[in-house]
Amino acid sequence: MKEKRCIFHVPNYIDPSSKSGSSIRPQKMIQGFKENGYIVDCVMGYGKERKAQIKQIKNNIRKGVKYDFLYAESSTMPTLLTEKNHIPKYPLLDFNFFKFCKAHDIKIGLFYRDIQWKFSVYKDNVSKLKQCVSIPLYRYDLFRYKNLLDVFYLPTERMKVYLKENPRLLGKAKILMPGCESVENVFTQIEKKEQVSKPLKILYVGGIDRIYDLTVFMETISKMQEEVEAYVCCREKEWENAKEIYQPIMGENINIIHKSGKELDEYYENTDLCCAFAGIGEYMKMAMPVKIFEYLGKMIPIVATKETAAGEFVVSNKIGWSIKYDIKSFQKCLEDIIQNPDVLNEKRRKEMEIRKNHTWKARAYQVINDLR
Repeated sequence: MKEKRCIFHVPNYIDPSSKSGSSIRPQKMIQGFKENGYIVDCVMGYGKERKAQIKQIKNNIRKGVKYDFLYAESSTMPTLLTEKNHIPKYPLLDFNFFKFCKAHDIKIGLFYRDIQWKFSVYKDNVSKLKQCVSIPLYRYDLFRYKNLLDVFYLPTERMKVYLKENPRLLGKAKILMPGCESVENVFTQIEKKEQVSKPLKILYVGGIDRIYDLTVFMETISKMQEEVEAYVCCREKEWENAKEIYQPIMGENINIIHKSGKELDEYYENTDLCCAFAGIGEYMKMAMPVKIFEYLGKMIPIVATKETAAGEFVVSNKIGWSIKYDIKSFQKCLEDIIQNPDVLNEKRRKEMEIRKNHTWKARAYQVINDLR
């Protein structure tokens, strides 16, 4: 039987211990391709490592090794600035490799991670000098993509609005959302959870600064001292930066934790409800957090913000609630759940039905079908 091979490309170093979505997603997609029976030859790391990996893959191709496709993911930085010191030491390396693959009839799909550089959150947190360098190079990436890619993957439909000046790229666009763990990897206690906690236990996992705003979440939970207990899981550094904002509005029923990976399992196991309820800014409306799918994989019903891509996904799949970002709406949602707790099990059953369609293996299979 002929072996199946693909190339996985990301133009920067991926820290395997990092818990950010930009580090998690590449690792999960590589695993997804492997679960679909592929040998994955990776081009990733700093320029020196990528150069050696590219040389090996080019030699393979010249010797007759067949690759079904090249799947790439963009960096959160412009491709030319991904060295540790951000000096463009290898300006031609990655795009010339794409050209080489294209010349050898290898289809190329690229996942475009995000476009924070188009939003005020970027301009408010990056110096004018750095913006003068980075923004033209972000645009240069898009310019190169339009001639090299067969498929241009985006995390949400809403992201297309911010790329209207690139009609040729949008003509190649497909949606490739994050994924969740395969069904067999999810601990079975979650499937058996039937009793709703008293007080209702809520878990938020994610960012709490810059583009994220947990004030409505915190103020609402604090008003419901007897009915609700919340856990907010965030990076320790982010909490140190943001605690002056949140501590004055936090009740004793809100616990701040700094956990990741398997350390979170016990919290998921004992949680009734998970939240993706962290603001309503323009960027948040467009984004699709990886945590939505982590919640789905753990089969925890989700509360998300109305008029966001995440909220639309939650409601269209009947796995939770999408509500206005204000205290009154959030409080009413929680009170309705407390009064009718059976609704949580209805949402869990729906998550059990659909999660097999949203695993990382399923996302990788979509790419295989698109590019093979």
